[in-house]
Amino acid sequence: MTFTQRIPAERLKGFDLQKGDTLEVMAVVDSEFVVQVNRAEPPAAARGKATEWLESARGSVILAPGETLDDLRMSYHGPKYGINS
Repeated sequence: MTFTQRIPAERLKGFDLQKGDTLEVMAVVDSEFVVQVNRAEPPAAARGKATEWLESARGSVILAPGETLDDLRMSYHGPKYGINS
């Protein structure tokens, strides 16, 4: 069974809660609850393709007017691998 209950924020301020965290009640001792806060680790940055990097590297790669990402890629890889375009 799942239910949602509102709890006043001042009761949980010391937990440094963030959106997405979950609280699990581990035990009930006298008039207190022992809770565990579970926070998902941020996903590791996935290794992407050069195109994705170029598109996300705003401001660090400046394209000439009319130049495409493929043009830029070939100007770098062409001489390196002996490819003539």
